[in-house]
Amino acid sequence: MRHGEADNNVKRILVGRNIESHLTNQGRRQVEDTAKCLKEISIEKVYVSPVIRAVETAQITCSVLGLEYQIDERLFEIELGKLVGMNYEEILDEHENLFLKFYSGDQQMLESFGVESFSMVKQRIQHILDEVIETYPDKNVLFITHLDPIKAAISLLLDLRAEALYRWHIRNASLTILKHESKVLSLTGVNIMGIRRYLNE
Repeated sequence: MRHGEADNNVKRILVGRNIESHLTNQGRRQVEDTAKCLKEISIEKVYVSPVIRAVETAQITCSVLGLEYQIDERLFEIELGKLVGMNYEEILDEHENLFLKFYSGDQQMLESFGVESFSMVKQRIQHILDEVIETYPDKNVLFITHLDPIKAAISLLLDLRAEALYRWHIRNASLTILKHESKVLSLTGVNIMGIRRYLNE
C-alpha cells in the first residue's frame, strides 16, 4: 500500500525521507477506504516505512484491521539529496528528464544530486520480499511504503524500461498486489482502491 495523500503531494514538493509531511484529510479518507477493503482477508503482519506519512497510514489501517505494525527501514522513501524541498514542476522545467534519468540509473545525475539509485531501492525491496516469503510462505503480509519502493517491486517482476517506470503512476493509498507460488512472485494487481476513486482521479 502506498501512503495516503500527504501535504507534499498536494503542494507538489519533494520531501523525501527527511522532511515531515502529514496526511491530509483527504489522505486519511483514502486510507480508511482502502483499509476497509483489506478487512475481507486475513493479514498476518504489517511492515511500514519509518516516514511519518507512512506511519500515519499504518496507524489508520491497523486501527481498522485490529493489527499492530512494525517499522522496517527497507521500506524507506528514497534518499533525494539536494532535491529535497524542491517543487516537482520546477525540477522538470530546470532539468527536463531528471526523473527518467533516476530510473535509467544515470550515475552522473545520481552523484551530482546525492540521490539514492533505483538499483539500491530494488535491492532493499528484494531483500524484504525474500525474507517475508521465507518467513510467511502461506500468509498475507502488508507493506506500507512509498511510490518508488512500489515501483521497485514492480520492476523486479516485470523488468520494465525506464520510460515505462517513469510513466507508471501509483495512486495514494492504493494497493499493489504480489502473489507468490512456490517462491515465485507474480504481479496480480496495481492501483487497487475504492471504486469511487477510479471515477474521480
